[in-house]
Amino acid sequence: MPVGASIGSDQMNNILTAFAVQLRNACRQISNLNLSVNGQGAGLAYLQSIGYSNTSNPANPGSVSDAALALSVISYLNTVAGVYFGTATQGTTFNFDQQLSEVWGGQVGT
Repeated sequence: MPVGASIGSDQMNNILTAFAVQLRNACRQISNLNLSVNGQGAGLAYLQSIGYSNTSNPANPGSVSDAALALSVISYLNTVAGVYFGTATQGTTFNFDQQLSEVWGGQVGT
């Protein structure tokens, strides 16, 4: 008998359902975040109004402001959610994992 437990179709079904629901929920939350920030077309101003600086920050990629970086991250996340919901496409190769890594806060793996 090999070491470790084998899984059956019921367990695999539970895994697939859990991942599909988690992905759907995460994409819906991302879409809602984008709507709350950019819904009036003034995302950068909104982010500044809640405390993000609009001053160039050399610690950020390209020395963009904290508000601009946050807006970019929201945009990247929203593109992924849009692809999930079928409302957006990503026409070129783009490494979302790499782009979002700047806000992982040291959380490299689980």
